[in-house]
Amino acid sequence: METQVTHDVLAAEALARSAVYRFLSRAFLPPEDGLETVRTEGDGAAGLLRRHLSAGESAAAAEAAGHVLAATDGAALREEYYHIFGHQISRDCPVYETQYDAGHVFQQAQQLADIAGFYLAFGLEVAEGVGERADHVSLELEFMQALTFREAYARTHHGPGEVDLLREAQRSFLRDHLARWLPVLARLVRPRTEGFYRDLADLAASFVASDAAALGLPAAEEAALPSARDVDLDGRAPCGAEQCPLEPST
Repeated sequence: METQVTHDVLAAEALARSAVYRFLSRAFLPPEDGLETVRTEGDGAAGLLRRHLSAGESAAAAEAAGHVLAATDGAALREEYYHIFGHQISRDCPVYETQYDAGHVFQQAQQLADIAGFYLAFGLEVAEGVGERADHVSLELEFMQALTFREAYARTHHGPGEVDLLREAQRSFLRDHLARWLPVLARLVRPRTEGFYRDLADLAASFVASDAAALGLPAAEEAALPSARDVDLDGRAPCGAEQCPLEPST
């Protein structure tokens, strides 16, 4: 009985983490794509964030983000979003991981392949028609949502082997990707706005750092700031899918 209770508690914890990742993923979409989902799930996610983050600045950021979102209309959010992140790929504040750690275009391609490889290893790929790169912050957070949701399911329906596999994937993806560059993105956002996206970026960086620590990871080595090199503007539109931008691979 005690073992079953433990399994239930750990499954509920994984499900709560998944809900937070879903909220953060949707909140980083352009407001016309993710706003309704964020509004619907915002209050619940704010409560989960307060549970998962330490007291103090992180908890205050969660509360502030909820208040700003509730008080801000879609037009104001859209104006703020594009002012900070641009309509394509911002050189100053990109929401794409591979714009960090300055390097040759071939290095960028290798990083993109590594991220896509994580997705494919778990049967996922960027949905056709999304018109977005795999390294967009929303998609990377979406992938963590999928892994934590599957962990919750595995704790109830599968054995420890599947759970261990999923948690190791979470560690690896946070260590190699999100935990490295989200803190840098948050620092770039702060001087550009005092609105919702400042709180959101701080929130995401805090939650990812907290989650990584809970998974037993040491503090990550941060990615380098975006370089002044030419950005590969491939003509793709900003992330534009109201539904999950990751889908089962064929």
